[in-house]
Amino acid sequence: MDLITLIVPIYNVEKYLNRCINSIINQSYTYLEIILIDDGSTDNCPEICEEWKKKDNRIKVIHKTNGGLSDARNAGLAISSGKYIAFIDSDDWVHKDYVWNLYSAIKKNNADISACDIQIVYDSSNPDIDNSMPNISSYTPEEALETLISGCKFRAVAWNKLFHKNILRGEWFKEGRYHEDEFFTYKILSKAKILSYVDSKLYYYYQRSGSIMNSISIKHFDALEAYNERLFFFKENFPAIYQKDKVTFCMMCLLFFQMAMDLPKPQKTTIFNKIKKYRANHSFDIKELIPLTIKQRIYVIGSRFFIFPMSAFLKFKRRINNEYLF
Repeated sequence: MDLITLIVPIYNVEKYLNRCINSIINQSYTYLEIILIDDGSTDNCPEICEEWKKKDNRIKVIHKTNGGLSDARNAGLAISSGKYIAFIDSDDWVHKDYVWNLYSAIKKNNADISACDIQIVYDSSNPDIDNSMPNISSYTPEEALETLISGCKFRAVAWNKLFHKNILRGEWFKEGRYHEDEFFTYKILSKAKILSYVDSKLYYYYQRSGSIMNSISIKHFDALEAYNERLFFFKENFPAIYQKDKVTFCMMCLLFFQMAMDLPKPQKTTIFNKIKKYRANHSFDIKELIPLTIKQRIYVIGSRFFIFPMSAFLKFKRRINNEYLF
């Protein structure tokens, strides 16, 4: 058995933290290093972490000044000892076989990364526990990135995956940014030789009320920069994916345009200028529109002139909220 490190960044989540840690310590795969990073919490999270440390000698606790999610994850990475690394957000929790199945998927295909399906859980709901034997599929980096841009399977998040530590070497989460996973995940997936996917919903993503989609600040538009960087990366390394991702990017530009309407005027102007700049970086010529569906053409042309039917906007907003997990 190989040592697996689970990194849990924690900030003011006392209401949910016990649920998260309890799901981790009761994993069927037991050879674990569990790193809890208290990122300057002002509630009872520091005490909760210390209590769990007393109960389980696999747990290490770091108390640090608040630096944000990326800084906390990087602090955990810096002291990790495992051959494999996984990240779990502290208001989420995982199936008892989460680690075992991700590890088995890596071993089965000699993969560098494995990922599993997720279940979104709301305040008034409980997850459907799936104890059936999962199917495991093998993916190339190109195939995995195709699913990332469509918002499924190998999503643009760090937390439904198990990584070989070697593939993370020299890679760090970008600090001081929102949507840090958007800057990180596609680069890591591209470095893998083989990836495995487990088709069971083993990660329970807790969608709190008052999500980003309902409470917008200018910080959340860091995602625009992340998408712009991703497109340049795909243009250089995966041209076929670049052409497909440009359509998604056009839809995102329209979504951000609509979201920015609620910002104060100076911030709104800043975002509009960014959208125009990034949209110009990844323009379409007429020939590229031919293979697109009519709906995709509407998104592309609409993003050029900021025209977007409200019904389409609301539908796309729901898709983004559920698939990209804003």
